[in-house]
Amino acid sequence: MKTMPSSAQQTYLEAVIKTAQYVAGLTSDRDIWSELGKVMSRFFDADIVAFAGKRPDGKILLHSCIPLDEDLCPPLLEAAQNTITQVLESGFLATDTLQLQQACSFAFLPLTEGRRTATVMLVGHYAAAPLSRELLNVYLAVAGLFDTTLARIASEHRFISMADNVPEMLYQILRYPDGKARFTYVSKGSVEALGLPPDELLANAAAFDGGIHPDDRAAYEAALMRCETDGVRLNQAFRWLDKRAGVRHILLNAMPSALEDGVVAWDGAAQDITERERLEAERKRSMAQLENSMEETVQAIATTIEMRDPYTAGHQRRVAGLAQRIAARMHLPAEEIHGIFLAATIHDIGKIHIPAEILSFPGKLGAIEYTLIKTHVQAGYDILKNIEFPWPLAQMVYQHHEHLDGSGYPRGLQGDQISLAGRILCVADVVESMATYRPYRPGLGVRKALAEVRKNRGKLYDTAVVNVCLELFREGYEFG
Repeated sequence: MKTMPSSAQQTYLEAVIKTAQYVAGLTSDRDIWSELGKVMSRFFDADIVAFAGKRPDGKILLHSCIPLDEDLCPPLLEAAQNTITQVLESGFLATDTLQLQQACSFAFLPLTEGRRTATVMLVGHYAAAPLSRELLNVYLAVAGLFDTTLARIASEHRFISMADNVPEMLYQILRYPDGKARFTYVSKGSVEALGLPPDELLANAAAFDGGIHPDDRAAYEAALMRCETDGVRLNQAFRWLDKRAGVRHILLNAMPSALEDGVVAWDGAAQDITERERLEAERKRSMAQLENSMEETVQAIATTIEMRDPYTAGHQRRVAGLAQRIAARMHLPAEEIHGIFLAATIHDIGKIHIPAEILSFPGKLGAIEYTLIKTHVQAGYDILKNIEFPWPLAQMVYQHHEHLDGSGYPRGLQGDQISLAGRILCVADVVESMATYRPYRPGLGVRKALAEVRKNRGKLYDTAVVNVCLELFREGYEFG
């Protein structure tokens, strides 16, 4: 059979419940001691409530005293100093009867800060009799509530202090099924990130959505829906319209959490990346200018070759066109295709070292002259190797006469030792050379040129490259 609680126990239980409800609503450490003192006075009919701690110099400091009475508080601190010191050092409950204006029975309760006792709560009732064990237990329970509350407020204070000292806007926003939203927290970084104070966003969440650039709003909403559905992190950049500072670029990094009734809580940060975007745009412009300069350099080289040997220049242009089409049909990245085109445009640059009379000799060359012709690959590589192109043009030029079986020149590379770009240039060069006119013979035609690469695919020439080349000519490709 259960024992029914006494009226005093019931009163104490209700007081503890009310205390818990009250302190749960405390969110600031401002005037915290006087607030806690009011709780003890109101719910437990205490005559005196005080909080005291020790300064670094060892002197006892009174944080708060209720009632605030100059004739009462200093004598209380003096009379209780030894006991307060003992409680701070031991961390245990102590009781005492002090002679103030009249006999007063006190409970001294330790309040912790981390692992140490930092404050003593004094609760006194005007009575000569000691406090009951029952009431002391209640006070211990309340002291535990206060410990938890103080730790929570300190933690929140540290978080807010850190959050308000970073340039990003830290926030929590609740999104409801009906499409409405409400900010529950916004750090002071909102001013730097968005140009809006926290209070404005807390009062009106629509101010946030309203600032998103109209052209970016659909993508932003779609990203929110996708992340809410999949439960994954949002990492979304968009343009923000600041009425005073113009267009900003904002990066949101947030994580959704599903709550009850279809509500989704987003915890995240908003960062102003306008300067980063500006620098990135500047980097891209610089890269584009560099690439343009490099291309102009390549074209200048090609023009120089053409001025010396129009035949070689025309050959290079035709090889470049075919190599570009082969690379594109093989679905290589656009930058790689562009590099192959430029390399093909100057792949015979080394012939600038070959005497013109040998290049234009109308008959069959002797062994010595042919060996001299073959040096153009090494010469071309030596010319280009120290120029910092965004593409490995020197290596492409170096490999355009290499064969899969190692029978090519100048290094006798085999198989995968030859880059894909080098294999493409080789096939394009062979087909163009055989198909078109040479000073020492008329053009053999595209049919014989394709027959050569078809016969030797997999042996001299890359099979995939040859297949694509054959396919292009079946579809009607012609040299320009």
